[in-house]
Amino acid sequence: MQPGKLKLLGMLAVIVLGVVAGCGGDDDNGGGGGSSSAGNKDVKVALLATGAVNNRSWANSWADGAKQAAKDLGIEVTTVGNVETPDQYTQQGSSFAAKGYDLIIFAHGAMNDPAVKLAKQFPNVKFVQAPYEFVDKSEQASQPPNLGHVDFKQEQGSFLAGALAGMVTKANKVAAVYAFPFPALTRQPEAYSLGARCTNPSVKFSQKATNSFTDAALARAAASSLYSAGNDVVFSAVDQAVQGIIAAANSSSTKPAYVIASYFDQHDLGPKVVLTSVLYNLDGVAQDIIKTYVDGKIGDHWYKDYDLANGDVGKLAPYQNLSSAVSDADQKTLDTITEAVKNGDIKVPDAVTGDPTIGKPGTAAKIDPKSIGCTADMQKAGQ
Repeated sequence: MQPGKLKLLGMLAVIVLGVVAGCGGDDDNGGGGGSSSAGNKDVKVALLATGAVNNRSWANSWADGAKQAAKDLGIEVTTVGNVETPDQYTQQGSSFAAKGYDLIIFAHGAMNDPAVKLAKQFPNVKFVQAPYEFVDKSEQASQPPNLGHVDFKQEQGSFLAGALAGMVTKANKVAAVYAFPFPALTRQPEAYSLGARCTNPSVKFSQKATNSFTDAALARAAASSLYSAGNDVVFSAVDQAVQGIIAAANSSSTKPAYVIASYFDQHDLGPKVVLTSVLYNLDGVAQDIIKTYVDGKIGDHWYKDYDLANGDVGKLAPYQNLSSAVSDADQKTLDTITEAVKNGDIKVPDAVTGDPTIGKPGTAAKIDPKSIGCTADMQKAGQ
């Protein structure tokens, strides 16, 4: 985060979700510490996220899940938004740990270093970093035992978004605007580009980084240049700054000019241009992390994967009034690809594990879609 951008973040937004009485009896699955409100009322959880908690994007989805967990489990959950830098995560995390919070979740894919630092400083507090993918088991073993990690396979949903874009594009040119080049984020535009080539081998792909999740002006400038260059479907991986991409699409001379948003269904922010949104079920992930802790099941070096098959991570939101942009034949192809990703017939590469990987900009361009399971019958008509 550039120092000059911090002014745009405003004051940290904090939501405290109090203990809810009378919850939990139906949630007790007999595992770990149970989930009755009587046993849970002293549990305190803090969730720190990039972006405002009401931003209709990343933080909003996490906050919705935290709110539901507080209600269902009868616990106190404090959600803090606009936490953007390593220093802010360290400061906020340290403050909550010192106040006796039991579980602290960092909802930012590039904040493992602050999480490691605090887990060592507060060995009796559980920390969870999300998302994070280990290169190998030795890297995981090197982390403090009270630091857990989760990964949600964003590359799968981003791949589906790309497959859709490859069929919808009229210009055979699609693009992406993303915030920062770190693996958990870079895999999203990279998978998008790979999905586009799965359905359209003629498609060309461009991408721009803005170095901000929140600066709508930067996102608008990046998107405007991409639309001006003839790209007609732009994928967003910039959190609340997507509003800048939507504005660029609305004012673009390139028609159609579609946006595929991420993290939250954002169609109503741009009903003329937002074709769909990639929903990573972040609210469900937040609920599951918190419930797993309450159930006493977050042990040493805890790690969990969520994907399209086991957690609806990467579903595409309804097209709403833009459904005419997607033909019945294209939807049938997309359904086939979705099932192939779910059952493993298409293996979308990970950010840092396996071979090949897509955690660095430009890496997907070196991958033949056929090598991961794409077939000729998945290509749009005329290809």
